[in-house]
Amino acid sequence: MCDLLSECCGPYRRFVLGFCFGLAIIAAVAVIVVLLLGYGRIYHLRVAVDDASLKRFAVTSTAVSYNLTVSLAVRNPNWAMSVTYRSLEAAYLFDGHRFDSIAAISSEYVQSARRTAVFRLSTGADGANASLGNAGTQEYLKEKDKGVFDVEVDLSGEVQYQLHRTWCRLEAKCPLKLQLPTPDGGAVVFEKTTCEVLRSSQKGC
Repeated sequence: MCDLLSECCGPYRRFVLGFCFGLAIIAAVAVIVVLLLGYGRIYHLRVAVDDASLKRFAVTSTAVSYNLTVSLAVRNPNWAMSVTYRSLEAAYLFDGHRFDSIAAISSEYVQSARRTAVFRLSTGADGANASLGNAGTQEYLKEKDKGVFDVEVDLSGEVQYQLHRTWCRLEAKCPLKLQLPTPDGGAVVFEKTTCEVLRSSQKGC
């Protein structure tokens, strides 16, 4: 009787072991695929300016007086990888010349996967040094007559993607069209601007 049971159960046991082994291989392959898809390929950050307001803007050939508030939205499109920011700075330019900058973070910042971080930056100056020259002054007067100022926000920093060793350079250009408040206090509408994220030439980025 025992010999008969052994003969009947032996093949069944081999089938179960083979089935479990097959499942283990499939599970291992699935884990490897998930890791490769989730952490192997980097999807670069997306940057936009959700809102911006210009309260004051006056330009000479050597200085800019202004008050500017900008809401920068940085999206991490990776579905598995978080991103660590080591530095992040916004520089302000008029007519191609930088006139001021502000740090968006003061220490390392970790952004989870599939999340959008909003950095609200507010700054101003009563005469920030700028080498605009006569050409910059003429451009300012022309734009003042139109009532719309072309101010560029350049975002720069260093980020590291989860499970990757390289610190990648982040650079984005955000050309904004800004208006000063109307004399009657009417609302100034800002149109959301998608920024151009520059591709890094670094290996692994």
